[in-house]
Amino acid sequence: MEQGAAVRVFAAMLKALYERAGGAPTLSALVRQGRLQQPPVVLNTSSLSDWLAGRSVPSQQLVVQFLVVGLARQARQAGRAGAPAGWTRLWEAAVEERRQRRGGRPGRRVADAPEEQVPVRGRFVAELRDEEAFGEWEVHRPVDVTAAVPGVLPLYVRRAHDEVLRSVVGQAGGGASRMVVLVGESSSGKTRACWEAVAELPAGWRLWHPLDPSPAQALVNALAEGIAGRTAIWLNELQWYVGEQAGTCAGQVAVGLRALLQDSTRGPVLVLGTVWPEFWNVLTAPAVPARSSGDAQTRALLEGTGVYVPTAFGAQELQDARTVGGHDVRLADALAHTVDGRIAQYLAGAPALLERYRMAPPAARAVIRAAMEANRLGGAAVVGRDFLQAAAEGYLGDDDYDALGEQWLEEALAYTQQPSKGVRGLLSRVRARQDSDGGDRWRLSDYTDHIGRIERRYAAPPASFWRAAREYLPEPHLVRAVGQAAEARWRDTEAAGLYQRALDLGDVKAGQELVWLWQQRQRAEEARRVQEQTALAGDGEVLEELLEEMLEQEQYQQAEQLVREAAGRGHPAAQLHLARALVLDGKAEEAERWYAEVARCSDPDILRAYAEDLREGGDLDGARAALRAAGDRHAMGELAALAAGTAEAEQTAREAFAAGEATPLKTLAEQAEAEGRAADAARLYGDAIGIFERRRRQREAGTDFINFEAGPRSLLDYLNPAVLPMPPGETWALRQLVAMLDATQGTAAGDDPLREAARAGNAWALERLLRRLRERDEEQEAQALLDREVGQGNPWALWVQAHRAVYDERVADDVRRALLERAAQARVGQAVKMLMERAEQAGRAGEADQWALHAAARGYTTPLWELVRSREQAGREEEAEQLAWRAPAGQRSWALRRLARDRAGEQAMPLLRRAYDEAMAWAPGMLAERLEEAGEFTQAEHFAGTAADAGDRQALEELAAQRKDDDPGRQWQALLANGLTAEGTPAASW
Repeated sequence: MEQGAAVRVFAAMLKALYERAGGAPTLSALVRQGRLQQPPVVLNTSSLSDWLAGRSVPSQQLVVQFLVVGLARQARQAGRAGAPAGWTRLWEAAVEERRQRRGGRPGRRVADAPEEQVPVRGRFVAELRDEEAFGEWEVHRPVDVTAAVPGVLPLYVRRAHDEVLRSVVGQAGGGASRMVVLVGESSSGKTRACWEAVAELPAGWRLWHPLDPSPAQALVNALAEGIAGRTAIWLNELQWYVGEQAGTCAGQVAVGLRALLQDSTRGPVLVLGTVWPEFWNVLTAPAVPARSSGDAQTRALLEGTGVYVPTAFGAQELQDARTVGGHDVRLADALAHTVDGRIAQYLAGAPALLERYRMAPPAARAVIRAAMEANRLGGAAVVGRDFLQAAAEGYLGDDDYDALGEQWLEEALAYTQQPSKGVRGLLSRVRARQDSDGGDRWRLSDYTDHIGRIERRYAAPPASFWRAAREYLPEPHLVRAVGQAAEARWRDTEAAGLYQRALDLGDVKAGQELVWLWQQRQRAEEARRVQEQTALAGDGEVLEELLEEMLEQEQYQQAEQLVREAAGRGHPAAQLHLARALVLDGKAEEAERWYAEVARCSDPDILRAYAEDLREGGDLDGARAALRAAGDRHAMGELAALAAGTAEAEQTAREAFAAGEATPLKTLAEQAEAEGRAADAARLYGDAIGIFERRRRQREAGTDFINFEAGPRSLLDYLNPAVLPMPPGETWALRQLVAMLDATQGTAAGDDPLREAARAGNAWALERLLRRLRERDEEQEAQALLDREVGQGNPWALWVQAHRAVYDERVADDVRRALLERAAQARVGQAVKMLMERAEQAGRAGEADQWALHAAARGYTTPLWELVRSREQAGREEEAEQLAWRAPAGQRSWALRRLARDRAGEQAMPLLRRAYDEAMAWAPGMLAERLEEAGEFTQAEHFAGTAADAGDRQALEELAAQRKDDDPGRQWQALLANGLTAEGTPAASW
């Protein structure tokens, strides 16, 4: 791919989206809108301008999401676009391109300056690798995780100080000697920021860290001998070079660096320093009588060079970090529970946190594990004291429990809250405010949560956890989530209690789950009781089922009682049922009161039903008002049917079309055409085409790859085969407009709308236009049209050109490759796939891997899986498996599971065992299945139980079903009937 292509494509797409939004939000308005987000998205107009022009790339995915979603929303409100998708991967490609480009523009040489013969020190920046950052360059080593990560360093989140730092580095790269010092507390991200910044230096620059025989002496010696131009001098811990720690060398270093930076005949050089605030304050303090002249030189050297690095991430930086965290588990872990923004400290201090967890006393470890399970299984980020006390007991052995002191919980919480290297403790207290109902709560730290998700992946909680969740988790959706976790682990007894508690707290979804559990156990009375409670809690669907059942059984009084009680509790479905029943009973006045309640609801389905009642009663204005209040596509379609007059019909048809309901507009256009009103028909077809085109542009802009998959509808002379990426339902307006113009104005009249759509990037229109030209033997114009579209970067035209070249024996192979790469650059998925296939056929396995992984990272997984499968089928199992393990994190598990599923018998076992060791959720269940097939029944039962503990009960259910007929102890039958206890044994009847 051409150098810088990803950055330019990203910028072009972002600018196109901005323009599709009509330019309505000014850059300043976007900045203001960002600050209103929760959490705020901090932007500035300079950065926005740079991103739109392709001069830089947003460093945080969250910023990209805010811009794309916000601009798309404003465009959609103007009827011009929808919300794009897939921008994340395009942004990733642009960011990765920036990271990998350690070279770039050539440094500007000072005119006519003779190059001195001085010793060359340091390493070429272009040769540095992130793996080396932890040694000589003293970047903090991040926490180790068992999950796959994108690199040895966490993905970087650019912050406010990075913009200043980047500006200074850019000036040095342009030929001006500069110095910059990052001032911040320990582990605040200073050294990592410098490491990222030097990557922006142009080709030919070196990075040198003076260390031996001592930091200051090494620099003094080099200054005396001369330092070559295009050298970046790395002064981590600046006080060791110009502070008291440097001894007598401090003054020499200050004088030498000042001279080096001011000498226009040498250089350019870049001096990068980092220092703690307390040292910076000493180095830059005003002169006092007792100070030497050396201190004055240091102050002069450092004047104007300091850049402050905040201890904590700001609101926008946190927002950006959340976006980037979706691609790096280490950063995501740091964000999950770091409430004070000290992300860098977390990343630097997590190993100490891990050690503290491993060394925790039994009571503290039990409390931590209870909090881990609450977050892992229920999403409870904070939990109360009562929950921790009740849940922790089950994580303690008998001896440890007997040894607990009177203040065991206070001591355990005190241990868990102790900070470690700038990071909050394993748990941190969330202090209750005076006006809150509950007491203090505790939040699990992010990294501790990560530990739990790995360490406890295959472990089920004890009974005390389920009990504590049922009694002390205050929010119903959390209780329901824990209930679902219990059911997934075949702890149905625990699940029933949790669902009941959640339903008692008002969660109707928990009621639905509980009804199903009772029905599975053929407990009709319990199921009916829960159904009634769920209906009274506001579940309209359950209410419908109950009423139908009651009426069939002629339980009229019970039905009326149920409806009145539910309606009295404010549930719209019940209110509508009651109003309708009252109308039938002739109680119109009371019915009107309930209809008035219905009109105030926000449920589109209920409002549409209400509108139907109004329409049947002759109140068309009321029906229209109700449908507008409903506002969904179905309501807007019904509203169009109620329009009075042509103007209103067209307006409501357009509104319905914009909401996704095409029928009214299509009907009006076809009616106008049938009545001979060609101008009206053309205008209406044009309205539909405009909306379809906006959707198409949004859809294509929001995808990393445009898919021209095989099919029979191609223009054979240009491309065979291809189906163009225009859903059939979105072509009718253009097709009918072309047909009408051909019929009324001549056979070539339909070319104009096709040409207009083709110019806007509509591949379907371009293909149709080319076909029409060739059918009329206008070969020269057809070829000129295709060439013009190629020149303008039309993806389909580029793919046509590349495809023809591949199958044209007269075209040189390097030309074919170049054309395919250009089509791939234009996001044509099939071009990437063909490049992969050609590389694999030519024996360039590494290149084939890169193309497949490139596509997979952007959501196009077909090439990767086909390459894995082809190698597997060719007997290259090891290569196939290695490639599957290299798949992006979001697709790795899927690829490996599919590969393991396709392997037979023993061949799959090494892969399955490695997947098990890597804590992939599907591994124990599949291991159980394969071991059962191999006759390893005991191991099969073990892994089936492990799978159930991990939340996949299917394997154990299948084993129980197979063993129930040969079950002298009736354990398997009991298991099928009652599930498992918390401890994992067959539960008693319940």
